[in-house]
Amino acid sequence: MPAHATPQPVTDGDPRTLRAMELFAGLSDAELEEIAARCTISTAHPGQVVQAQEVPVRMWHVITGGHAVVQRDGIPIGLLGGGDSWSEHSLLNQLRSSIAVVALSPLTLLTLSQREFFEIPEHHPVLAGRLVVRAASSADRLALPVFNALLHLADTQCTGRCPEGRYD
Repeated sequence: MPAHATPQPVTDGDPRTLRAMELFAGLSDAELEEIAARCTISTAHPGQVVQAQEVPVRMWHVITGGHAVVQRDGIPIGLLGGGDSWSEHSLLNQLRSSIAVVALSPLTLLTLSQREFFEIPEHHPVLAGRLVVRAASSADRLALPVFNALLHLADTQCTGRCPEGRYD
């Protein structure tokens, strides 16, 4: 959970917020209401670290408003917005976070604890299947390959005429 965030239960029972997100599309009202009841809402201000790199992952996050930048070793490697989530891969594989996520704008998040995340398959098999698919392309899974590719691309684009460290 973001530092200094004040978690609040999502208790309005209105599934529209979740239904509008691709991840939750097509789920029944009853399922959406149950998921909403399990989630907490938290906020983060621009520049706030929502997920630190190389720490144990204990929460799953879905952005409901705003944007965040994904970083690896302080280098931006991606952008997340409404409906995007992270930590699926790290939670499923019990890994430390390979990324940092930093709020780029005021951010609103739906969050599930690790325990609640692992209860999804029992109660919501369709959502569980979608999360497994997301884990294969999750920001935390792809961070190292993307980071390495960017470094390799930067190394190969230097023409030798860049004494000031500029790339053509």
